[in-house]
Amino acid sequence: MPGVATSRQPKGIGFALRDALPWKALSGIVRAAEPAGYGAVFLPEISGRDALVTLGMLAGETRDLFLGTGVVPMRSRTPLVAAMGAATVHERSGGRLILGLGTGDAGAGALDELRETVGRIRTLLDGETLELGDGPQGLSLPPGSPVPIWVSALGPRAMRLAGEIADGVILNWCPPERVPFARTRIAEGAESSGRDPASITVAVYVRAWVGGDEAEAMSSLRAMAGQYASYPAYRRQFEQVGLGPQAAVAAQAHRAGRSEDVPEVMVRAVCAVGDAARDRVEAFGQAGADLPIVYPVGTADAAASIEGTLVGLAPG
Repeated sequence: MPGVATSRQPKGIGFALRDALPWKALSGIVRAAEPAGYGAVFLPEISGRDALVTLGMLAGETRDLFLGTGVVPMRSRTPLVAAMGAATVHERSGGRLILGLGTGDAGAGALDELRETVGRIRTLLDGETLELGDGPQGLSLPPGSPVPIWVSALGPRAMRLAGEIADGVILNWCPPERVPFARTRIAEGAESSGRDPASITVAVYVRAWVGGDEAEAMSSLRAMAGQYASYPAYRRQFEQVGLGPQAAVAAQAHRAGRSEDVPEVMVRAVCAVGDAARDRVEAFGQAGADLPIVYPVGTADAAASIEGTLVGLAPG
């Protein structure tokens, strides 16, 4: 199974872009981030642009930046369509794609389905065929080099699965102390499948803000933290990292439309804010993350605040 030994993967610091910015602003931010020292950009797929189409466009505006989906829900495309899109971006970018996949809101059996989906997509990207519909089908233009496939993971079962099947794992909404816990679970999964745990890149999203009006930024971060605390899977993770009581308050605040009641201590435990932001991002690397991913949270002027955060936390 492909890993670090057979496919290039990023190190250092990455960044993520969630906001549906106008193309001129989005592409300008990405172009500026590459010479600033960031090694990868990740695009979540929510309800804005198609992540793979966007990365294909950005491939022509960058040279060395890794281009990742972070993440695409596994049911949003058939394995064949996902593999076609991945192969297209990988070719256009000269082998810089990272295909990040997640379960989405899939319910019971989601991890088994993710295992199957990753296996089917990998088979196609490796130039082999699958029995699909009327007979065997494969890519008529497979990628010329291995495409790293990463998965998102919150709980220990997902982390072990990542160790078994993935080239990388993306952690989310957690403090630095979660990283060594994740690495242990990933290693358990890797070793059970005869894989080298060191071949699996561990990345972590870090919601971040650097700028002038910290109160405005905290308002945005509180709202986002409350929203995620209201999701059962994230609520369980907050409980596992010792933030259960704060997450319960945050979830209730979200449901009541009172994001100002989300505990600040919870936000600061999992985010990187203000003057302490750089040290906080570095703490994730010191805890064992191969790739901390700066995830700028936009305020009223989303493009300006995102750009300011990326400039403020640029690796150099």
